[in-house]
Amino acid sequence: MDSIDYNRLKERISDHKDWFIQRLKKYVEAESPTEDIMQNRKLLHSIAEDFEELDYRVEWKESVLSAGQIIFRPENSDLKKDQLLIGHADTVWPVGTLEKMPWNIEGNVIQGPGVYDMKAGIVMMQLGIKMMKELDLQPKLRPVVMITSDEETGSRDSWDEIEKMAKSVERVFVPEPSIGLEGKIKTERKGSGRYQIRVIGKEAHSGVEPEKGASAIVEMAHIIKKVDQLNDYDNGISLNTGLISGGKAVNIVAGECIVEIDLRYMDRTDGEAIDDKIKSIGPELNGTEIIIEGGLARPPVTKNERNKKLWKLAQDSADKLGLAIEEGLSGGGSDGSITSQFTATIDGMGAVGEGAHSPKEKILVDETLDRAALLTAMLLADDVG
Repeated sequence: MDSIDYNRLKERISDHKDWFIQRLKKYVEAESPTEDIMQNRKLLHSIAEDFEELDYRVEWKESVLSAGQIIFRPENSDLKKDQLLIGHADTVWPVGTLEKMPWNIEGNVIQGPGVYDMKAGIVMMQLGIKMMKELDLQPKLRPVVMITSDEETGSRDSWDEIEKMAKSVERVFVPEPSIGLEGKIKTERKGSGRYQIRVIGKEAHSGVEPEKGASAIVEMAHIIKKVDQLNDYDNGISLNTGLISGGKAVNIVAGECIVEIDLRYMDRTDGEAIDDKIKSIGPELNGTEIIIEGGLARPPVTKNERNKKLWKLAQDSADKLGLAIEEGLSGGGSDGSITSQFTATIDGMGAVGEGAHSPKEKILVDETLDRAALLTAMLLADDVG
């Protein structure tokens, strides 16, 4: 029989509104762009101190490529199996953004760089653990926390450690922001790929002897058309040629041209097929050479059976709290894209708001606190297998 008083849990979390806001303000005002390792380490140290106050011991994973990762485990727990909460401290916002985009709270809305993606999610993790401690509620699986510092640039430095953690736990909750003001939970994510295609041509004077040249730009035009023909929106496959550069002057046949391409896909098999097609593109013009770098990046999050069980758990927990939730698809990736390959994962469990990576980034406070209650209830739930 379920002995948890869900109404009391929800009310107590709501009572911690001021605590939540002050903790979030501290994190938002600690600017932490991914590439600024020192700024990120300062924030990670602050986060570590706050988890230590919750009787969590700290394990540092140091690195010279990023600010590293921190793993937190309860000091005293007899539980043999683990569940993982994973999030990131880094943001896309450079130091100095606060001068143009300051922390601001007005009514139920908080604005500021990183408030939605995803510093509110880190505070939500802490609030859930704090509530279990204060209300003497015992989870069935030991809550372990991992905070990374390079998610916004692809998790290249933390990837192996995330895989290792995912393989050791029963399930993963990712308090990345939910989808939009409706707060849809992310039960699917597209996979992604990144490519740089470089064409080497042969320079010549475009007026005196153009026939002796081989235009890298003309060759690239053929390539861009081939890439564009790979789009299949109905099946969730999209390719975008987002950056292009080339040539020296208007009267010189271009000797070099470079493009960068973003790929998104729903199914791993589709992603692998598109990857093969991109890498097999050959030249149309004599005298040109094609160099292709990059490949598939984050894998997709799919509705496999274990992930469906977590979505069902979310629905059941929301019902007990008197909350309505919906699910949705995200075109972007997260560290949940990695964990989902190895264990049950549910993403978008974080703040309700909008404007990630934009000057309009914001959260809705009361709705986000409700999601903190949902996250806590799911942490308390039995292992769903």
